[in-house]
Formats: sequence, C-alpha cells, structure tokens
Amino acid sequence: MACSDSLCKTDLFKKCTGPGGFRIPALLHIPDSNILLAFAESRRGCKDESADLLYLRQGEYNKSSKDFQWEDAKPIQSAQLGNCRSMNPCPVYEKKKKTVFLFFIAVKGSTSEQEQIDSRKNAAHLCYVTSVDNGHSWSVTIHLTDKCNGPKTESCIGDTINTWATFALGPGHGIQLNSGRLVIPAHAHVIESNEIRVRAFTFYSDDSGDSWQIGEFISGEECGECQVVSLDQGNGSSGPALIYCNARNNKADKNQYRVEAFSTDGGKTFSEGKLVTQLAEYSAGCHGSIISFPASDISDVQSYSDLKNYHTQKGGDASNFDVILFSHITNSNPRRDLGIYLCTYSGDHLTWTNPWVFFPDKSAYSELAFVKLPEKSNPVVTCLFEYGCKNNVISFCVLQIDDIIEKTVKKMNDTRNPEVDKCTISKCFHCCCC
Repeated sequence: MACSDSLCKTDLFKKCTGPGGFRIPALLHIPDSNILLAFAESRRGCKDESADLLYLRQGEYNKSSKDFQWEDAKPIQSAQLGNCRSMNPCPVYEKKKKTVFLFFIAVKGSTSEQEQIDSRKNAAHLCYVTSVDNGHSWSVTIHLTDKCNGPKTESCIGDTINTWATFALGPGHGIQLNSGRLVIPAHAHVIESNEIRVRAFTFYSDDSGDSWQIGEFISGEECGECQVVSLDQGNGSSGPALIYCNARNNKADKNQYRVEAFSTDGGKTFSEGKLVTQLAEYSAGCHGSIISFPASDISDVQSYSDLKNYHTQKGGDASNFDVILFSHITNSNPRRDLGIYLCTYSGDHLTWTNPWVFFPDKSAYSELAFVKLPEKSNPVVTCLFEYGCKNNVISFCVLQIDDIIEKTVKKMNDTRNPEVDKCTISKCFHCCCC
C-alpha cells in the first residue's frame, strides 16, 4: 500500500565516515509550544562502551511547510562526569518550573555492561542536567549517585545503586503525572539468590525534581529497558495515577513476548510482570517506545469514529478512554520492519491491534512523542528511530493520527488476513552508511 507524501523521514543524527555514529534516541515535546527536542548518544565505534557524549537537535514546527525545521546537532558538553561516558538520554519536562530534566547514566571509562555483571561491581552513575530555555543552555551535571535524597531516615540513592551489578535508564522519555510527580523508567541487574536478574523499576520525585526516590522492582518475568505511561482516561485527576509499564524481555529466546506491569501508586510499586502475547519480542530483544493520550485530544481527526467504534466493540466506555501507542521492530535477523501498535483503555484489560509497519527496512530502537501544536487543530505522533546496516543513523518522521488508525484499527476487522500492513516508501529512505 502506498504511503502518504507526508510520511518521509529526516536524518537527524548521522556520521557517514569512520566506525562511529549515533544510537539511543529520545524525544521530548515542550508543552504548549512548537518545539521538539531530539537527543542521541554519539559513539566512537560500534560497541556500547564506545559511547561518548549526548547530542541535541532542536526542532520547531513550521506552519507553512507543515514540517519541523531543525537546528544543527550540538553536543551537550555539561552532561558529563569525569572519566565517564554519557549514555541513555532520558528527558522529562517539569511543568511547574518549566524546566527540562535530561537524565543519563555516566559509566566509568570503557567498562562494559558485561564486565560489571561478571564482577558484580557497578560502574554506572545516575546524573542529570537541566535547561530552563528549551535546550539552548544546560546546567552543570547533578550527580545523584553520591547524594542523599529525601528524609534522612532513608538511605542514599548511591547506597542502593552500588549494591547492584549495574543499571540504566529508559532509554527514552520520562513522564510527569497530574499530581506533579516526575517518573523516570529504569532497570537494574540485581543479585537475587546469588544470580543476576534484570528488573525494571522507576526513579520518582514529588517535589519538582529537588529530591529523588527509588521505586520497587517489578517481580515475575525478568524485564529490562522500559517506558511508562499514565492512564487516567483524560479525567485530569490529581489522585494516584494508574501507570502502565511496557518492558523488554531479557530472555534470549526466539519465541518471547514483551513484559507489562501496572502501578496504582504512581510508579512506586508495580504488579507482577506478565507476558503480553500480542506483542512479540524478537531474538535477544529490542527496545520499544510507548505513549498515551486521552482520546478526546484527537476527537477532530477524520477516523475518530472508527477508533470509538473499535473501543466500544471491546466493551469499553466511549465517553472517556485513553489511546496507547507502542513502537517496536516486527522482525529480526537482523532487526528490521519498525511497526506501531494501538490499544485503547477505559479501565478494562489492554488488547493490542496488529502492527502497521511504517518502516520496512533495517531498524532498531525507536522513540515516540505525542505532539499537540498550538497552530494545528489535529495532533501528530512523531517518531525518532535507528536505522541502517549498523543502526548508526537516527531519523525522524511524522505519523498522522488518521494513518495510524486506518492501518491498525481498521485492519483488525479483516481477521482473514493476519499479515501486517507494510508501507512501501523506499523513495524516502536512503542509508548513506550501508
């Protein structure tokens, strides 16, 4: 099926000479603005331990061209810790202070993750920088691993982190709840019964980022790289939010599924991790991205009635429900065919559509953002994703809500054709590093 002309990509981070490049995308929309911040980590080589600095490109929506115009890529020089490499950008926006928090891990020298696991000695530090001018300038690095946070009766974050073999953030974005709580997704390699287990959890703050606490690990199925969304059906409640966590399955198996868990206390604790049989995980796994938004935010799109009918057919409440989108590769050997899944929620269980493969080529990590633009009546979904032979180029595209509904919800009605709908837009995609 042919694609709309708007579904073309822009390469934001690329290096076409030498062994290095960029990996690990993260996106953040500044609320009530036309501004998007795109982050990535630069690499001097192909391995994770070759990571170097975090980079930023600021994009602004141009009404006349109906697209984002991007400033040049710039390194965030202050986001560093001595003798460490900066990895796993994880931004979140604090609305009260109008401040961007960019979390990252700083890992000692060239110490690999496997070396930390084998020695059971953590070499990663929890850090962040802030910006009050939408990414034009950044604070010095705040090093949380060596700081006590919260009441003195509680242990230092560093005391806890240093009992783990290692840990990482996200990657991708964090969220702010209606209550004001900031939630940063994370995962750790921890020692359980003398064995290393991978467990997802969150860091969270209830005082606009002044202090941070560690949530409890997700039990059950082992899971690592993760993201979280808040589900409140658009009611704007300031009470405890229902948080949904979707995580990478860390079992190296060809026949695996994603892992999900729920929190009713704002991410402090989660239900036991369960397999999501509608969302396949591939080979050794891959990072995916998840976002949510009230259905009322897209009530003006042409396909809204189709979405509403789909939700009510599942027995959901048509007056108030959330839309959840999940992006992930749909094939492996090698990683390829990036797709997007849709789910609706109004207090019942989650049921996912088949994926719409919007990028049928080599791809890997992805990052979604829901963007409500002041000058545009209909919001859009944006995606930042790795692609190419070695996944060392990071590209950006805009996905129209109508296209997503058309290619996911409507396809669910044709149960006779289980194949996913692939988008053939090869004219828009060229890998200069292959």
